[in-house]
Amino acid sequence: MYLKKGLHIFSDLDTIAEQLSINNGTMPATIETGLNYHEESYIPKREWRKLELAEQRILIADHRNTDFRRSIYIGEIPENLKESLLSLGLQECTQLDQIYPKMKEDEEKVKAINTELDTFLHPFSSAKNYKFHRITRAMPNRETITCLYMEEKFIYIGLHIDQSKHFTPHTAHKSGNRISINLSKETRHLAFTNLSLIQAFNMVKQKTGLAGKEINPDNIAHLFFKHYPDYPVIRIAQKPYQYYIAPTDNFFHDATTLGNKEIDITIVYTGVFDRAGINN
Repeated sequence: MYLKKGLHIFSDLDTIAEQLSINNGTMPATIETGLNYHEESYIPKREWRKLELAEQRILIADHRNTDFRRSIYIGEIPENLKESLLSLGLQECTQLDQIYPKMKEDEEKVKAINTELDTFLHPFSSAKNYKFHRITRAMPNRETITCLYMEEKFIYIGLHIDQSKHFTPHTAHKSGNRISINLSKETRHLAFTNLSLIQAFNMVKQKTGLAGKEINPDNIAHLFFKHYPDYPVIRIAQKPYQYYIAPTDNFFHDATTLGNKEIDITIVYTGVFDRAGINN
């Protein structure tokens, strides 16, 4: 399938086009991945290429005219904040369970960095409506990283939508968004389809003939990828100390660390981020 107009990517980075790649769809996640996946999970196919010029024109937008509820922004944190985060020594951690104890070694430094982070984040939200969500930790070389702990084991869910609050496909765009900063040594990737949830809803409804009430946030990812396995997935490289702003309730996505050798660490804030480019 060809790429449709949907969610845009915008950035002040000169390298934005180089950080994007595209494939030819998704496949059901199986035990061959080496991970326990939920039976209805889908992951991106591994054959990636650079975007053609026509695809870039569909995907990359001028941020001055972009709706943050239906867009992804990627940028780089200021040098002073980068140096402060580096001083935590998180990149020295080689195991997931070392990260939180490392942060507790100097609580005063962490408090000072929290203040710096708030100063950095403040201009991105016109209503100053955001909060710390969590430090995420993930293993390297994973097809996708989001998982749930069920029945005493981790179950991966593949490409998905976050459900930070109750919504329907028609109201998902009102859910807000999040900022995720890469604190790792290596580049990680955000894999996603560039369709808003209402676009995916309409495509599923057209293909299956299901009544609207039969398509909901719990099953829409499975239905979409089952019936549109050839719809392209976009992958954006998120280099160390780069951040993205994304409405993760409103499009299918997951991070991937495939090919990486170091543990993956990010810091995430959620809320309403509706401005960008101010700090850079």
